[in-house]
Amino acid sequence: MSDFKGIKVISRLLFMALLLGTFFTSRPAFAAADGAQKIGVVDYGRIFQMMPETKAAEKSMQTAKAQTSQELGKMQASLQTAVQTYLQQKQKTGKSDPAQERALQGREENLRKVAAQKSQALAQQEQSLILPIRQKIDATVAAIAKKEGYSMIFDKNVRVYGDAQSDITYKVLDQLKIK
Repeated sequence: MSDFKGIKVISRLLFMALLLGTFFTSRPAFAAADGAQKIGVVDYGRIFQMMPETKAAEKSMQTAKAQTSQELGKMQASLQTAVQTYLQQKQKTGKSDPAQERALQGREENLRKVAAQKSQALAQQEQSLILPIRQKIDATVAAIAKKEGYSMIFDKNVRVYGDAQSDITYKVLDQLKIK
């Protein structure tokens, strides 16, 4: 009798699995047939690279990075000169100066801190330059998606499969007036 109950439970589970499988596999076909979901893709990276604002932001960042590099280079050269001078003095006299060594270590630590601060400031500046560009692209993609009835837009580079008709990259470029 217990074997019969076990078979009955397994039969019910298989029937439910079959029923759910049929429901989930046929659901997308129904959704596509009545136009419930329209999915598109966009080459976000390509649009981002073609934006005139991106080129201006890159130029601004190159200038800021060059200026920062020059400032840090001057600080490093000054520290190296001080270290070489101290080492020459130490070699001549044969005595080390703990106070001067601590001062040089302090300058080295200060150089590291300044470099970290400048690196963080550059990253923040880059984000402040990039954010408005991304917002502009996002707004344009959203406007086209709403206008043309897309329920979802994915980045073209993360899709597994998609036909060319679902790609709205050129529509975004046209609306942004980018050639």
